[in-house]
Amino acid sequence: MNWQLTRTDTNDTVELPQDMQWVDEFGWSSVVQTEPTYSLSGSLLVQQGKRLAGRPITLSGEWVWHKRQTVETLMRWAEELNLPLELTHYDGRRFTVAFRLHDTALGEVSAVQYATPENENERYVLTVNLMTV
Repeated sequence: MNWQLTRTDTNDTVELPQDMQWVDEFGWSSVVQTEPTYSLSGSLLVQQGKRLAGRPITLSGEWVWHKRQTVETLMRWAEELNLPLELTHYDGRRFTVAFRLHDTALGEVSAVQYATPENENERYVLTVNLMTV
């Protein structure tokens, strides 16, 4: 099974190959804490909290080629305000996500072999930057 990115408003989907790697899957923690400080009496002060959203999901892979149509569709989706999306992991996990527009929705997009004029059969390597919401 592939990754599946679904617009929940229209149920349109984009299939992303299972071979795309979730490169930051284990680099995030929902628990955060402040920098430890000391009170005037010398006690250690540490505050902790739990993040409710914002987990990055970066899908990448130089070894995975995508059709130009897939890149164009993702770019169109990334330019819509408040677009509701669901990402289904190939193992069945589901995430409510949005594009990380502050990082650029599609990180790297490059043609596997650039030729001009370009056509719909061109293949691209891309990085998709998402976050849970």
